[in-house]
This record gives sequence, C-alpha cells and structure tokens, in this order.
Amino acid sequence: MKVQKNTVDLLPKLKSMALADRAVFEKGMKAFVSFVQAYAKHECNLIFRLKDLDFASLARGFGLLRMPRMPELRGKQFPDFLPVDVSTDSIPFKDKIREKQRQKLLEQQRKEKTENEGRRKFIKNKAWSKQKAKKEKKKKRSEKRKREEGSDIEDEDMEELLNDTRLLKKFKKGKITEEELEKGLLTSGTRSVETADLGISDLEDDC
Repeated sequence: MKVQKNTVDLLPKLKSMALADRAVFEKGMKAFVSFVQAYAKHECNLIFRLKDLDFASLARGFGLLRMPRMPELRGKQFPDFLPVDVSTDSIPFKDKIREKQRQKLLEQQRKEKTENEGRRKFIKNKAWSKQKAKKEKKKKRSEKRKREEGSDIEDEDMEELLNDTRLLKKFKKGKITEEELEKGLLTSGTRSVETADLGISDLEDDC
C-alpha cells in the first residue's frame, strides 16, 4: 500500500481489502497471532504483559474480520470488537492459481470429512449390532445353562425320590433290614450303588 495521508479511512479500507482478497485476510490474521504470541512467549514478561493487551483494539488495528482461534484468547469475550457477518471461508484469493488450489483442497477436505463420518457411522452401527448380537448370544447361552441345570436337579431329585420309595417298599415287605434301609437312604444318590449294596435287581424293585 502507498502511504495514506488520511488515516481515518485506513481501517475500513483494510477490511475491504481483506474481504476482497484472502491473501490480505490471512496476512492480517498471521500478524495478529504473531504479535500476541510475541508477548506470550517473551522472557521479560514483567514488561510485556499479555493480560494488559487490548485484544479488541489490536484486532481492529490489524483490520481483522474475526478473532482467530488461539490458546491465548480461549474463554475471553470481546464486546468492543464486531466481527463481519460473512463466512470467512468464502473469501477467495485474487490470485486465480492460489484460489484454484484452495478450492481443490477444500473439496478434498469435504470428501474426507464425508468419508470419515460415513466410516464412523458404519463402525458405530457395526459395533452396536455386534454388541447386541453378543448380548443375545450370551443371554441364550445363560438361559440354556439354567434350563440344563434345572433339568439336572429335577432328574436327580426324581431319581432319589424313586430310590427312597423302592427302599421303603422293600423294608415293608421284609426284603431288607432296617440297617440296610438306612444305608440305602444314605447312598441313594446312585442307583447302581444301591442295587449292588442290596444285591437286588431292578426287576425285583419294581415287583
């Protein structure tokens, strides 16, 4: 820029230039960030105190269209700075070659973003389906185990009851002594053991 005689209109001109050419917009942003970081990283922080900077006035001085995203500004409010009501992503480069490269990069970024979102959604749905199937499988396995355990217990109880009934019948008929009855009741868990101990066949038991 040529030296401006009338500085009153300088800032509006800078903003207009930044809106018309992305190169100017990016230069202003980089200059602001460099200035702030020079304060933040300076060894003599007693003199160059970051907290004393007027960020809003500084941003206006650099002709910024919006505040940049940087750690030093995180959580701060700037009521004295009014950003432009324009999406800065839409500001083009005056240089057609640079703008073509930027558009190509933006298209690639949009494509990658769409692919990543689709991939995340697919993985999420797949993981959810897999987790659901795993839960269903675990549930069925648990139910099957419960049924099997319940069936085993029921069969064992029934077998023990039948054996005890047989022993009592034998005792009443005088086929076994009281001692043999007590012994049979204690060992009634296994039918083969009972019949072996008592020396009586299954055919006789049913008689």
